[in-house]
Amino acid sequence: MPGDRSARIFERDETGGTAIEFALVAPVLILLLFGMVVFGWSMNAMSSVRYALEESSRALQMKSSLTQTEIEAMVKDHVRELGLQNVDVTLAIDAPSGGFRLAHVTATYSFVVEIPLIDPYPLNYKASITVPLVAS
Repeated sequence: MPGDRSARIFERDETGGTAIEFALVAPVLILLLFGMVVFGWSMNAMSSVRYALEESSRALQMKSSLTQTEIEAMVKDHVRELGLQNVDVTLAIDAPSGGFRLAHVTATYSFVVEIPLIDPYPLNYKASITVPLVAS
């Protein structure tokens, strides 16, 4: 029968199988790779905010008369290149005790991870640094 012969030839023909497997696996791998890059970028942003907060806290140690607005401007200046505008900085200074005051500098911001075909995932980040100030 001619129909059986062509069916057997089609069953044994494996050309194009690799292309089909790649077409099934590639979207998942590309999505995974894209997700790793986006989460890496969010970790970089978190680290950069922490570093900016440390730098502004060191400046506060050197000049204890800095205000919250000046410290917030320092932090935002450090992270401007990353495109993070929504960084909020707070400054709380304890009453003098034993010749020192403690300053608590806190930065909070949210970073939204957006991966195609997946719902946006907001990450809320908070970093806090406590530095001693010489009581004046």
